[in-house]
Amino acid sequence: MRNAVLLAVLLSIPAAARAQAAAPAAPNPATVRKAIDARNLEWTSAANRGDVKAISKIYDANAMIIPPESDAMTGTANIESVFGGMIKTAKNLKFETKSLDVNGGYAYELGLATFDATGQDGKVTKASARYLVIWKLGKDGVWYYHVDAWWVPSEHAH
Repeated sequence: MRNAVLLAVLLSIPAAARAQAAAPAAPNPATVRKAIDARNLEWTSAANRGDVKAISKIYDANAMIIPPESDAMTGTANIESVFGGMIKTAKNLKFETKSLDVNGGYAYELGLATFDATGQDGKVTKASARYLVIWKLGKDGVWYYHVDAWWVPSEHAH
């Protein structure tokens, strides 16, 4: 009987090792933060040079954007249309991540965008918007915007 129990234990070890090896490693938050900071810099650099095509490539194939006071939109054409209009009047764009949480192949970023906004009168003023981005890790190992929502804080917000 003891030999049967010992044999069962020994036979279960390779199966347990395979199960552990198959589980994907949790992403390192510092590594994810570095990758997302680089992607955000890629986004703002493209916007500041007026390259809407480069911006759209930072979004995954099923990405959704939710502009202020607008319905959610998907698709490259919508992304390029919305951001193409925005980057004509917003210059010196910068993103500041306020918090970033990582959960497997997704990361959740809250941040503040600051920029110089040109009004219809041609005057430039400092402006800001808050944003929430849900990032998705692509099969290629690159992080992509999956959901991008932003809003302008109310003048009465504290």
